[in-house]
Parts: sequence; C-alpha cells; structure tokens
Amino acid sequence: MAGHFGRPGAGAEIAADLLARVRKELERSAAALPGAADLVRACRASVPVAVASNSPRELLDLALGSAGLLDCFPCSFAADEVRSPKPAPDLYLTACAALGVAPRRAVAFEDSATGAASARAAGLHVAVVPSLPGGDLDHDWLGTSLAEPELLDWAKGLGRDGAR
Repeated sequence: MAGHFGRPGAGAEIAADLLARVRKELERSAAALPGAADLVRACRASVPVAVASNSPRELLDLALGSAGLLDCFPCSFAADEVRSPKPAPDLYLTACAALGVAPRRAVAFEDSATGAASARAAGLHVAVVPSLPGGDLDHDWLGTSLAEPELLDWAKGLGRDGAR
C-alpha cells in the first residue's frame, strides 16, 4: 500500500495507522452477524466449537468482545498464533486438534474465498455466507445469512443419535 500511495518505505507506518483505526472501530462496536449468536450457542450445546480467525489476537478478542461472543468459544486461534495464516490450513488444523475433532468431522463457517480455501485444505466441510456479493466460493453449503432457519434447525439437531 505504501508504494501505491507513493510513500515507499512507509509500510510499517501505514500498517500501524490501519491497526489503530480498526482497533478504534472494534472498541466502539462490532455487532455479530444476524443469527451468529443463536447458531454458535446451538452448536456449542452439542459439539465442541472454536474460532479460527485470520485476524491478529488483539483484533479477534476485541471483535468477539464487542459482538458479545467472547464467552461463546472455549477456544480461539488467531493468525499471529500459527506458522501460516489462511489460506493455509494451519488455523483449522490447530483448532481441530485442540478440540479433539478430526477435520473430516468438522464444519467451518466462512465468508471469503481465503477462508473457504483454508478450511477445504484442512479437510473440513465448508458452509459459506459470503461477505461480498459475487464470486464463486468453494462450499458444501451456501447461504445468504447465518439466520436461515434451515441452518439453525441443523445446528439444533447436532449430537442427536451420535450425528455431528
């Protein structure tokens, strides 16, 4: 970005400014996506859950706290805590290992091509609600909102008869 703005060598300064601006916005408010809280709580009632975020730990904690979801996840993993962030599989493999869940038995909820590629590379099933219109994201399930009744019904049925 520094080169694009004609400020070669100012990359660290621009990155620090962007981080400060994002931090300020997250401290102010970061509402959860519609349906996210209900979906997470329904899943958590039956199966282990975690966050695998491409954000640095500081921003991940601020976002979860601001959205009221910090207490929903017993485990969370940030991009600055793994060797290679998304689209590499490291975040998802780390989360699955911590939860004691085989990746082939896990589902990732993603909103971007980078995240979907990471989940797929790790061997997870991929549910996608795109954050931006357009684009063809790799998925096993595609929705328009985390509040879709079909999705919440699926989550409430987890754990019944040994299903995951």
